[in-house]
Amino acid sequence: MKKYRLLILIFVLLSCQKEAKISTDGTKLRGPCLSSLIDDQKVTLKYYSQYQNTTDILLPYKLVDPDYFDIYESQGQLNEFKKVIELKNDNNYRYTFNDLNNDSAYYFFVIAKREGYVPICSDTIMVIPNPRPPFEDLFVYNNNHTVVSVSYSPSVNKIAYVDNNYSWNGGENCCMTNSIIISSINNQSQELLVTDSSDPDWSPNGDKILFLLGSIGHGYYTQISLYDVSSKTITRLTNDTTYYYNPTFSPSGDKILYQSNKNRPDINSTNIWLMDLNNSSIGKIIDLSANNLINISRPDWINENEFIFQGIKSNNITSIYKSDIRTKNIEPLIESRWNNYSASISQNADRIAFVSDRSGSEQLWLYNIQTKEYKQLTGYDSNEYFLDAWTKINWIDNDQLLFTFGENRLTQLNIK
Repeated sequence: MKKYRLLILIFVLLSCQKEAKISTDGTKLRGPCLSSLIDDQKVTLKYYSQYQNTTDILLPYKLVDPDYFDIYESQGQLNEFKKVIELKNDNNYRYTFNDLNNDSAYYFFVIAKREGYVPICSDTIMVIPNPRPPFEDLFVYNNNHTVVSVSYSPSVNKIAYVDNNYSWNGGENCCMTNSIIISSINNQSQELLVTDSSDPDWSPNGDKILFLLGSIGHGYYTQISLYDVSSKTITRLTNDTTYYYNPTFSPSGDKILYQSNKNRPDINSTNIWLMDLNNSSIGKIIDLSANNLINISRPDWINENEFIFQGIKSNNITSIYKSDIRTKNIEPLIESRWNNYSASISQNADRIAFVSDRSGSEQLWLYNIQTKEYKQLTGYDSNEYFLDAWTKINWIDNDQLLFTFGENRLTQLNIK
């Protein structure tokens, strides 16, 4: 029976395509673009067209709507799909599944159909329904300012974050630039660290902040710098014509990992480097030319020797890997058909919080390293979304997370 269902699924997938083809009459079928919302024992699929809000006159062809949508579902694994319903196009593009099992993985894809056109398949998504956990918004910017790339210090209970639109000299639209702000966790008693800066990271005891400082000299570059909280002095740790990204302290505070395009062909291609702050020695830890990754980024320490990071293979899928500054070996931790970004490991090193587009949009997920089980933490509201380029997930303790929704909402989540 399983073999029979698998053959049906293969036939279905072979009979549809991911991208619509332009017909001989110059028309093209609108394809489904699948995303989801979750709730207690509930999943709502949104299968609107990726071109739904595009004005047809701007396209070199005419779009036609599907007449029907077939929804396929598999629970627990990716290879047991079955067609659960055929929906006539009512232009609502939504369907809700109720009475599902909480904490169970469900997989869906949608096929758009219209007579005379080859059916179009959506991407497959993964969702895990569960009751909405308690979110606490610590502060929300309702103006043009941002709170992104947040770093939290449990030692002093403060945050450092980037305001992309910080302005000074009292002028609207005057002198605006990325700037690091230090404040209490609820954004009281704000203090400017320095303008033209980004990527803050608190030291383990809260006395220093690593960050990137803009540098002009035969071009514009970002340099790793160190801020002393007590003396308010800034020390540059690098000073060259190289781009640096995402510096992060080791648990002891004696070493830092960071990305750099040093000896790489462009600014978006980086290796991971190690700097010993005791003697300023540096060394390359992960070399792109020595493995099958095409880019690497976002290191996060596990302990004094091991760390996790995100890497991209030739299929352009971002996955989470583990390495060691001594052996430099690479071990995959979270690999899938979806993108997995901005991973942060818990203080007891048993769980990884990360952003993934597996549910059809960038949402926060949790991965248990021992059980290899996943839990979906966000995706209850269409206003909950992440910007993977700026997202930084902080563990307040082993049961609480601190992160930013979008660019303006700092949120605390209890995951017990």
